[in-house]
Amino acid sequence: MLILVESKTRFSAVCFVLLLLSTTCLYGQPEPAAMRNPDWFPKKDMLTIGVYYYPEAWPESQWARDMANIRKLGMEFVHMGEFAWYFMEPEEGKFDFDWLEKNVELAARNGLKVILCTPSGAPPIWLSREHPEILMVDAEGRTMDHGSREQGDWSSPVYREYVTKIDTELAKRFGNDKRVWGWQIDNELSHYGRRFSYSKAATLRFRDWLREKYGRVDRLNQAWGGAFWSLMYQNFDQIDIPNAETLVADPSPHAALDFRRWFAQEAAGYIQLQADAIRRYSKNQWITTNFMSMHEDVNPALSERTLDAFTWTHYPVHGELLDGSLGFRLGSASIMSFMHDFMRNLGGPSGLMELQPGQVNWGEYNPWPQPGAIHMWILRAFGAGAQIVCTYRYRQPLFGSELYHKGLAETDGVTPSPGGREYAQAMADVIKLRQHYRADAAEPRAYAARRTAFLINFDSRYDIEIHKQTARWSTEAHWMRYYRALKTMMAPVDVLADDRDFSKYPFVVAPAYQLVTQELVARWKSYVAGGGHLVLTCRTAQKDEHGHLWEGPWAEPIVDLIGAKIPFYDTPPPAVNGHVTAEGQTYTWGSWGEILDPAGGTKILAQYADQFYSGRAAAVTRNVGRGSVTYIGVDTEDGEVERSLLRGVYQRAGVNPSDLKPDFLVDWRDGFWVGTNFASDPQAIPASPRAQILVGQRQLAPGQAAVWVEP
Repeated sequence: MLILVESKTRFSAVCFVLLLLSTTCLYGQPEPAAMRNPDWFPKKDMLTIGVYYYPEAWPESQWARDMANIRKLGMEFVHMGEFAWYFMEPEEGKFDFDWLEKNVELAARNGLKVILCTPSGAPPIWLSREHPEILMVDAEGRTMDHGSREQGDWSSPVYREYVTKIDTELAKRFGNDKRVWGWQIDNELSHYGRRFSYSKAATLRFRDWLREKYGRVDRLNQAWGGAFWSLMYQNFDQIDIPNAETLVADPSPHAALDFRRWFAQEAAGYIQLQADAIRRYSKNQWITTNFMSMHEDVNPALSERTLDAFTWTHYPVHGELLDGSLGFRLGSASIMSFMHDFMRNLGGPSGLMELQPGQVNWGEYNPWPQPGAIHMWILRAFGAGAQIVCTYRYRQPLFGSELYHKGLAETDGVTPSPGGREYAQAMADVIKLRQHYRADAAEPRAYAARRTAFLINFDSRYDIEIHKQTARWSTEAHWMRYYRALKTMMAPVDVLADDRDFSKYPFVVAPAYQLVTQELVARWKSYVAGGGHLVLTCRTAQKDEHGHLWEGPWAEPIVDLIGAKIPFYDTPPPAVNGHVTAEGQTYTWGSWGEILDPAGGTKILAQYADQFYSGRAAAVTRNVGRGSVTYIGVDTEDGEVERSLLRGVYQRAGVNPSDLKPDFLVDWRDGFWVGTNFASDPQAIPASPRAQILVGQRQLAPGQAAVWVEP
């Protein structure tokens, strides 16, 4: 699954989804690329934990002490080099890696593996001043300046040249160094609040992409609906990046959709550029980048063939009001778990490259995490199948824009912080669990019977955001309503793109799939006829892959599949809420409601309880072949009707779902059951009386976790 990641930069990023291009195996997971080496992440180790360290920010006299203290906390690796371009190349062509070499050696002496990071996220002043064309341009036409980070324009050929040079020199120095375990490319690849670059370089590359995609400008005019508002082009050189800041009215939504597609592929190409530079000299070292959680602009799936490991950043507590009275201290269980379930299915080792170590500095409000929550987040990663967790950062900085950001050590540089102690405890727990690892552990049958493919599509996400139709709609929130419901049923979930093989899954949930192809709908029909149970939701199949409505009934490709027509939908204003009834219960909705006209043999599951369409269907189901298809046309306020209707799908299929409290997560991994309590009240783990509790207790307070094995 996928969706929102918070960044360590005062920026809460949102959403990304998939376009996976690989072969598949059981449950749709891709075959590992030939470059991937199982020795990098031994299965018996399960999870390893480490920390960011910035030696360039501290006196050389403290480096040895700091490395020793990192190891004393139990950390198994250290991450260095991010943002250090000036220190690696203080003048053009004059490279200095001796300071980094000293720290690599200190890490090795302390038994710490090393992840090195390319410094491309922070171009040095000499580069910005000598070559201002490497700087991105925002939507208002302003060229960004030196003084922050990520101001480099990925599309600039000059910037790409200099990035390749520094990466190449780094790889020459450390690519054959056995002390270096892996590499991270850049940092949270994005332009943060500026989002997109509208530079001349970006415009030229966008035009080239369009030439390659369409071949002739008349094909582009047709795909972009150029007949509307006379938005016709005579040649590709006339096309600019669609920019609302330079237009009187909305740009063509089809042009905007293509731009979003191009931008995601441009980011993937930039990642590929750096990975190629490293691999020319790297020997038996893995490569990753730390994607932002739920960030929609950069699509990790596009880098599936480029990267060896798939990591991301997550800062669960940054002042956002979440479910429950303690949600602002515990974070979102759904978002954290969803991201794990998405990244885990990209074909290589996965995990968190940045996980919050304590209080942060970039939120609108920055509360202290609930005591125990950091330890719980790490065990949530363990339970979700992560193989790596790293925290930003070891020492709390004494200067710079993040000086209020906690680390594993207090401002004296020595004393472990509360978060540092929780990281140490988590590492001690993992070492204990390694003693109980069983390579032959089989997934429990009842758990496997609930396994669900959660299909997401970045293009649909883009298209909805371009033309939301109602300000009340949130695709991310819609996804989370269904994902959260699945986790209350203790269903193992794999977040997948639609081109993956989902035929082996007992259940498939595809929410708000606005753009579809006839080929995808045919695959859905075949899946259901073969015995699968498919759940579709509102906004699905409204348009084709170009973002055009179908010339026919609304959502024409799925009308026969769901056994119902959709004559119209409603989107009431914020002051108006509607109600639906299902199984005698009444639920509130507000953002989107589709009125359904079921055909014969289609069963009504929910009905509208008010408005002028009171009594008409809001959700339906029908049996097809050996399977079933359920369509839920309403988006409720709290997700409870979605939860109730999903439970019915599983029960009618003969599968017994659990009934956990929302935000209390339980998963199985490598023979271990793992429970993490993100809820605001105590929860009892669903362990048998004979279970052996290895970590935690049977009763979990908010922010606590437990690991147990069943006999």
